[in-house]
Parts: sequence; structure tokens; C-alpha cells
Amino acid sequence: MQYCEHCKVYLRGNRKKCPLCQNSLMMNGNDSEEVFPEIPVTYQNNVIFRMLIFLSISIIVMSFAVNAMFPTEVNWSMLVISGIFCMWISLGVVIKKRNNIPKSIVWQVAIISILAVVWDWRTGWKGWSIDFVIPIACVVAMIVMYVTAKIMHLSVRNFLIYMLMDGIFGIIPFAFLLLDILKYRYPSIVCTTVSIISLAAIIIFEGENIKEELNKRMHL
Repeated sequence: MQYCEHCKVYLRGNRKKCPLCQNSLMMNGNDSEEVFPEIPVTYQNNVIFRMLIFLSISIIVMSFAVNAMFPTEVNWSMLVISGIFCMWISLGVVIKKRNNIPKSIVWQVAIISILAVVWDWRTGWKGWSIDFVIPIACVVAMIVMYVTAKIMHLSVRNFLIYMLMDGIFGIIPFAFLLLDILKYRYPSIVCTTVSIISLAAIIIFEGENIKEELNKRMHL
């Protein structure tokens, strides 16, 4: 059997990391039987997945057709392709992180923010990515994470670190305020306020759990 020095437990199977703390496991014997068999998840038979692929292709083709019939100075069909590409990246992250909803939410905030900045830059930089997208994404993520935790009855430790990360990420708009690079300040002010209040609540009421969870995840 395998042994986790951090959790002080024995585990059956061929796991490389402890499912509780993610520390590396020590081999103790030649037990190769897996307790929980791996169940492959397939999406090729998913009707919704196929419909999304068909819809994406149809929208791209129609956008090129309309752009060819009614040409403009802006090649907006490329914007359509970029939007669909961003959608599939986000969907891929959701599928990959489907077993950890809080982590998926944090990844979504990061990906949406990066893609928005790149898109804004490639289209002539109007500043909408930092004025609206990043602050709104951070606030929505914190709300969605809290509601998800309540609906799914997640334990505090299941989403605490990710809530903390999202709160820290939400303070980034404060840097935009200090640098005075925003055209519209209100979204960043709201985001910074919500993030600071959220971080204060987490640190004050869940300080011990944060410390224990950080020790576990950082292998301290």
C-alpha cells in the first residue's frame, strides 16, 4: 500500500499523489489494485457538443458570406472568429477542470481577462478590457463562487484558496486606478471594494483554515 506522510494514512492503488493533500506518496509493497476504476468521459456522443461545433462553423461561414456581400473597412468576420475561438478556449478549460468548480472559475477569470486585453489591443486599444471586462469578471467570479459553494454545499476548504486568489486578482483594477489609465473608473472602484471586503472577511473569519490549507498545498 501507499503511505502519505502528511496525512498519516495508507492508500490502495497506484496513485502518485495523495487525494487529500496532493503530496507525493511513498510506495509500501506491490499493491497494484486500483480501488476506484477509471471511468473515461467521452464527449463525441454529446448532442449539445456537436450542436456547438455545427453552430460555430455555421456562424463563421455566414459571417464571411455577409462580409463578402457587404464589405466594410473593418473585417468584422475576423472578430467573429476570435470570439468563437475565445469561447472554445473557455469551454475547454471548463471541461478540463470539471472536477474542481472553484479552480475552473479562477481559470475562467484569468483566461477571459487575458483574451479581452489581447482582443482590445489587436482592435486598436479602446481600453474596454481594463475598464469593464476585468473588473466585472472578478466581481462575477466571486459571486458565482459563493453561490456555487452554497448550492453544492461545498466545505470551506474546497473553495477557500480559490476565493482568496480571486480576491487578490480583484485588487488588480486598483493598480489601474493608481496609474490613472482608465476612462471609466466606477467598475474598478466597485471591484476593488468588493475584493478588499471579501479578503478581509476570509482572513478574519477563516484565518486558521487558510493557514492549514496553505501548509497542506505548499507542502510546509
